Amino acid sequence: MELPNAHASASDQPAAHPRAPTTPWPVPPGTPALLFGGSFDPPHAAHTELATAARDALFGTDGWLIYVPAGRNPHKPTGPRVSDTHRVAMLELAIRGIERAAVWTDEIDRAVHDERAPSPSYWVDTLERALGVAGDTAPLRFLIGADQALSFSRWHNHERILQLAQPAVILRDPCPNRESFRRQLLESGLDPAAWMPRVVETELHRAASTSIRSIIAAGHEPGDIIHAAVSDYIRNNGLYKGLD
Repeated sequence: MELPNAHASASDQPAAHPRAPTTPWPVPPGTPALLFGGSFDPPHAAHTELATAARDALFGTDGWLIYVPAGRNPHKPTGPRVSDTHRVAMLELAIRGIERAAVWTDEIDRAVHDERAPSPSYWVDTLERALGVAGDTAPLRFLIGADQALSFSRWHNHERILQLAQPAVILRDPCPNRESFRRQLLESGLDPAAWMPRVVETELHRAASTSIRSIIAAGHEPGDIIHAAVSDYIRNNGLYKGLD
């Protein structure tokens, strides 16, 4: 699973974004929300099933799930394999019928306003802009995988990120259970007491966009690891053929 899209080495120097207008917030101000960033290239069942389970565990029936498709991930040498338009369209199809879920395209929209070469989509910028439209008192969390928690100190301005919103961690390979996560935290020199309470219990789901693209490029159907409407959209638009 591709999870939030704005971690970068502390040595990276972010290019300042022009003052692009912030994309309107898709839910009422002050609403509890779990932000989920990623390339969604393409979105698949894990993106919806694990994220909705995490949202419900954190906020019950009051919370919303806000998907944030990436402008450009600073840890990926190449951009998404298909256009922003296609990624947003697939994501809208993937969440159709899911209650209290929406797409917020601010990272993509602000990249469009950047007159220079596209700069990375730093998560700290995204959170600051989100709070500006969601309201400073809005209960916001953001979803990351256990593997990303292990490298969280490499995210650009990670200390500021934690001042803005707290991560919610879901277990995934190479940390498929709490004990393996705890062990790898210790091996990485991180404090389990700080990170274990942030774990949100969900089922383990091994779907990954990279493998789905490879399946499609080989001429096969991905099956139920992606939603039928998304599969139809990919087929009808000839996406991912010959890419991987």
